[in-house]
Amino acid sequence: MKICKAFFMEDAREQERHLHELERIEDFGDYCNGHYLHTWDDGHRYLCRCNECDALVLVQFSEFHAYDDSYYKDYFHVNSREEAIQANEKYDGYQIERESNLRRIFRTF
Repeated sequence: MKICKAFFMEDAREQERHLHELERIEDFGDYCNGHYLHTWDDGHRYLCRCNECDALVLVQFSEFHAYDDSYYKDYFHVNSREEAIQANEKYDGYQIERESNLRRIFRTF
């Protein structure tokens, strides 16, 4: 089981640089099993592989539409594509953040 180094970094800038090295390998879209795969108004989830440490990361992108749009990304450590699919099937955008036991990094931009 490989865990992306970013999940152990304390410096947010260093963590952000490391997460920039993610390669998207599968797009899961915005809807699965009767629920949305994002929070707020728009978004989607996709599976990535870290080019530096070869670990898998499930990314949830969400957008809040308002006068000044807000954008959010959640990064979840997963051990396999199958674990990512199970998370998609089980959790909507809010539930994965609050109810899953997946390691998580949260970013706004």
